[in-house]
Amino acid sequence: MVIVVQVMHTAAKAVSSTLEVVVVGSACRHHLSLQALLDRLQHVDLIPAIWPVLRDYVAVLQAIAFNFGTCDSDTTPVGTTTVGDPRPLFGSVTYSSDIYDCVQANVVALTYDDGPYIYTNQLLDTLDNFGFKATFFITGNNLGKGGIDTTAPYPALIKRMVAAGHQVASHTWSHYDLSTLTGTQRVQQMVKNERAIANIIDKYPTYMRPPYSSCTPASGCTTDMQALGYHRTFFDLDTQDYLNNDATLIRNSKNIVNWALGNASQGSDYLSIQHDIDFQSVTNLSSYYFELIRAKGWTGVTVGQCLGDPETNWYRIPGTGQAAPVSLSVASPSSSSTSVSSSTSFASAITSSSTITPSTATTSISTTTAPVATPSCDFVSRQFCGQYQQFYNRVGCNAAQQDCLAQWNTCLGVGTRTGCAEWKRDCYLLSMYCGRCGRSCSTKGFRASQE
Repeated sequence: MVIVVQVMHTAAKAVSSTLEVVVVGSACRHHLSLQALLDRLQHVDLIPAIWPVLRDYVAVLQAIAFNFGTCDSDTTPVGTTTVGDPRPLFGSVTYSSDIYDCVQANVVALTYDDGPYIYTNQLLDTLDNFGFKATFFITGNNLGKGGIDTTAPYPALIKRMVAAGHQVASHTWSHYDLSTLTGTQRVQQMVKNERAIANIIDKYPTYMRPPYSSCTPASGCTTDMQALGYHRTFFDLDTQDYLNNDATLIRNSKNIVNWALGNASQGSDYLSIQHDIDFQSVTNLSSYYFELIRAKGWTGVTVGQCLGDPETNWYRIPGTGQAAPVSLSVASPSSSSTSVSSSTSFASAITSSSTITPSTATTSISTTTAPVATPSCDFVSRQFCGQYQQFYNRVGCNAAQQDCLAQWNTCLGVGTRTGCAEWKRDCYLLSMYCGRCGRSCSTKGFRASQE
C-alpha cells in the first residue's frame, strides 16, 4: 500500500512537494507508518486543513488494526490481571468531572505524555537540577518500544520517577483513542497498563490522561474511567511541543510558555502538557520553561500535589484496590516478567469475576463536514485583516492557533506594531483556550470567551 500525500507549502515561494511513504505489513503497521509521517510533517508549513484529514485517516487505520492487524496492543503483561480489583474512590479529588486546573497557587503542574522514552532520563536529570516534580502519563507498549515492564531502560526509569517523588500516571497501554473503542477494549487498555506498572513498582495509578484528550460521555468512556477509579486529567496550558519538535520551531513553544507565565497573576496556576518523546521538548524547552517558572517565584509540581491530593491516593495496591502507602517498596523487575501475545486480544470478554462493567456504547467516526462561516475580520490593523480559522475540535483549535501566528507575520508587514502585538496576544489566548476547551472546542466558543 502506498500513501501519497501532496503537501502544499504556504511559505513565500509557495513550493509544493510530494511525500511518498511505502506502508507494508499489517493494518497496525500502516497506522504506525502514517503516524511517523505525521510526526515528520510537523516540520512542514502545511495547509491547516490537511491535518484533520490525516488525523481521521489514522483513526480509520487504527479501527482496522483492531480486527485485522498485529499491534503493540496485542501483547499482555504477565501477572494476575487487575480487572477484578475493587475500585473504591478515595480522597477528595473528583472522579466524575474532567480536571483542567489546580487548586494550589503559584504552581505549574508539569506533565509529560507518551513516555518513557530514550530522552526521559535526561529530563529526570533536568527536573532534579531544578528541584521540580512532574507527572508522567506513560504508555505501556507504544511506538514499537516494547513493554515498559520488560524492555530496558524503562523499568529503571519508572522506578527512578517514583523514588524521586514524581507521579506515575496512565496514558493507556497503546495510545488508542478511547472514545472510538468498545467498553471492553477500553478496560483492557487500562488494566494492561496497570499490570505492567505494578510489575515494576508494586502499585498502579489512579490518575490517567486520555490519548488525544478524547474520552467522551457518549462513547461510555467517562463512565468506564470512573468505574475503574481514575481521575481524568487534562490541562489548561498546551505548550504545543509536539507541533514544534525542531530546533527552530521550538521557539513557538517557548513563546507560548513565556507569554502564559508573563501574563499570569500571582495566586494563579497552570496545568501544562509536554511530551518526553520529543527531543526538543526535553533538551531545549524544558530547561527554558523551568527557568521562567523559578524566576516568577513559582515551582513545578505533580498533578496530585497541585490538587492537594496526598501521595498515598495516587496509586492502588493490586488485588485489594486500596490506596498504596507511600512507603510501599518498589520491586525489582523479574526476569520472568515477559510480555506475551494475547490470543484473544481486545475482542476477549472481561472475566465473570470482574467488578467492572464496561459500557456497551460505541462511537463511529464522523465524516460530517463542518459548516464554513462567512469570512470576516476578527481583528483589523491598517490593511491587516486577522481572521480565526474555523475549528470544531481540539485538533482544529491547535491548527487555528498556528495559523493565527502565521497571520501575525503578515500583520508585521501591513499593520501597526501595536496592533500586531495585540493580535499576537490573541493568538496566545487562543492557545490557552485550546488547552482547556475539552470536548467543546470551537471558534464560536473562543470568540465568546473573549467577550
